[in-house]
Amino acid sequence: MARTQQQRREETVARLLDAAIDTIIEVGYAKASAAVIAKRAKVSDGALFRHFPTMSDFMAATAREVARRQLELGSKLGADIAAEQPPLPAQLRILRDIAGSDTNTVWHELLMAARTDEKLRAALQTVLAEYIASIYEIAKAAPGMDQFPEDVFAVMLTIVINTFDGAAMVRRVLPMPELEDARIEMLAALLSR
Repeated sequence: MARTQQQRREETVARLLDAAIDTIIEVGYAKASAAVIAKRAKVSDGALFRHFPTMSDFMAATAREVARRQLELGSKLGADIAAEQPPLPAQLRILRDIAGSDTNTVWHELLMAARTDEKLRAALQTVLAEYIASIYEIAKAAPGMDQFPEDVFAVMLTIVINTFDGAAMVRRVLPMPELEDARIEMLAALLSR
């Protein structure tokens, strides 16, 4: 059976997004040109711009796909926490592992580039706000998180995510494996107070 035009479009967009994610992971945002990504996706250079008006729009779509993957992974890992495990350290490990994943590196790269690129910054703002809201909803529904008041939880979650994102960026240059478990233990102790 022949594929419809919509199916072909969706497949092309999916290949482009996969190629963008893989390219940014491998060579970084600065070297992830439309030509490099299109070649990796096995489409023409013009194909990217038939589906996305600008490179910033394409990068926003890439960020949205990364967010989707990260949220899906977080939900899956959260559902796999054994009932007998203390929930707070288990949730902290999940957040740490997701923050340190290759896929999350794409967020790090895009956010650093958006610091000085107004068009990219504007394109990412909505995607990032949606991603943060989704992280919050998933985290708030996790076992044991209902013990935290709403206003405290939002601040706590932000501090934890920023801690793990910062550690993930430093880890790529100067790994300090001796701090990984200690960081979880200390955060769990501080947050349990």
